[in-house]
Amino acid sequence: MNQLADKYAQAIYELAVENNKLESVGKELAAVGSTIEGQEELATLLYHPRVPAEAKKEVLRQIFQSELTDFVYKFLLLLVDKRRETALPDILKEYNQLANQARNIAEAEVTTALPLTPEEEEALAKKLSTVTGKQVILKTNINKSIIGGVIVRMGDKLIDGSVARQMQMLKTALMNMEVTKIGVTNEI
Repeated sequence: MNQLADKYAQAIYELAVENNKLESVGKELAAVGSTIEGQEELATLLYHPRVPAEAKKEVLRQIFQSELTDFVYKFLLLLVDKRRETALPDILKEYNQLANQARNIAEAEVTTALPLTPEEEEALAKKLSTVTGKQVILKTNINKSIIGGVIVRMGDKLIDGSVARQMQMLKTALMNMEVTKIGVTNEI
């Protein structure tokens, strides 16, 4: 499914670049995605294989035709015609990656135990920008189980500075020391 999403994302990306609308197409696609995701009945209708294509296209027309650039609207209709509408979430994700790469932007998923202040977010984004050489956009999550510190995921890279991870490493080190002591004692 990913190759399929990549192919369609590349196509809409190229249209956006050709029409000099990289940013606005990204916003339109994000709006389509959040509208569908936010309306369970709409998602069910669009993604159900037994709903006729014409019914899906009529719903898309009613909701999106006046809200979208012509080629973005036609792109959605093409997905329905090709029975690829279920790939839409993956297509949107891939489009964002292509657009961000073109604009030298990286997204960082940041997990903390408590919400970051705006100043902390700005400082972290600035530090990550310095390290990566890209403008960094933070997507923050709260997870109290990490106890403290921060976990940053950027693409396939993970920086785990959480207190929970440090405690786990300490526990492992102590357990290894205990095993070593037992091993030494048994050899004497």
